[in-house]
Amino acid sequence: MSAISELPFEAQATPKKDEKIIPVIMGMATGNPPYRASQQQALAIAESCPECNSIKPVLARIYGNSRIDYRFMAVPDFTPEQKLEGDENFFDKDLMFKMPVEKRLDMFREKSVPLVTKVCKDAMADAGIDVEQIGKLVVVSSTGFLGPGLDAELIKTLGLWRGVDRSLIGFMGCAAAMNGFRVANDFAMSHPGKMALMVCVEISSVHTTFDDNVNDAILHAIFADGCAAAVISGEKPGSAAAKGKFGIVDTHGWLMEGTEDGITLSINENGISCILSKYLPQYIAKNMAGYVDSFLGMHGLQKTDMDFWAIHPGGRRIIEEAQNGLGLSEEQAKYSWTVLSQYGNMLSPSVMFVLELILNDHKKALAKGERGLKQGIAFSFSPGVGAEGILINVM
Repeated sequence: MSAISELPFEAQATPKKDEKIIPVIMGMATGNPPYRASQQQALAIAESCPECNSIKPVLARIYGNSRIDYRFMAVPDFTPEQKLEGDENFFDKDLMFKMPVEKRLDMFREKSVPLVTKVCKDAMADAGIDVEQIGKLVVVSSTGFLGPGLDAELIKTLGLWRGVDRSLIGFMGCAAAMNGFRVANDFAMSHPGKMALMVCVEISSVHTTFDDNVNDAILHAIFADGCAAAVISGEKPGSAAAKGKFGIVDTHGWLMEGTEDGITLSINENGISCILSKYLPQYIAKNMAGYVDSFLGMHGLQKTDMDFWAIHPGGRRIIEEAQNGLGLSEEQAKYSWTVLSQYGNMLSPSVMFVLELILNDHKKALAKGERGLKQGIAFSFSPGVGAEGILINVM
């Protein structure tokens, strides 16, 4: 038995009221399954599907206008020439994509466990910490519901203490990373010396369906698989450990009025699915300025004070209308466009992929002796429609 399993969790002293503690992203990592599909490959599968008869004339336009070049998938069905030894197609050769939800969730477990394990290890290595320093595990997903869940699997594969505090966040869609940060932040601030490990994983490919409607065509044209993890620690401003890292000053969520149809998720006998309203881009354009102004106003800030913007890369129209609503340029949204182009919409991990690109540029600037970044904002969208964001200051 390892030492970590023999020791009880040591309660940490709550910080004094006059001690300011800020949650800091000490390390971050991202990862994807092995199969990289071009948008042309994905389109060819859709056009071959017998269920897509009436919408076949519009498929090329839907896929071609997505501004997505590549996406990663956990199953080889969309990239048969890349099939790894020992791996088999998940769906039948008839291209009907019918599969009981139980089998889809079994495949989610099979594909997600090694992925989340690797990405969590990479995040801890990036933070330069040992597994014994993790006191909280937050697991986020809208595409996998399991019991025992990925939290139980990670305790085994990472060697976490079996008394580690655990939280699961499900069905919050693309904004779930923000909810994960909020839970991890609370733990890190109230348990000095212990850190929170937050991981988001989505395996959308196992839920692929092709019904003869435009909504399903859009889903298959944009959604993809991915994973991202972050290590969060409560640190005092000015501490050596936090220097140059991203501190999360605040989180803020807002449920937009009259937008309930914007994003809806459901579990049915044939998998987990999503319906995106045609009005969703309008909802975002109409509400984002008020949301961001309110959030920044809480801290005496304005949009012009932001060095960077991490917009959820949920699709071409999502980024465009966020830009329109906030008056942002293509340059200000460049990181989101890059993630959309190279990865598609991975739901909850997506905004963390954007943050990783921003953080990498910040590190490069510091290495050159430049100032780097000072502050910025990241946000994404939940069913409802809700806007969820974090305000970041560089420590």
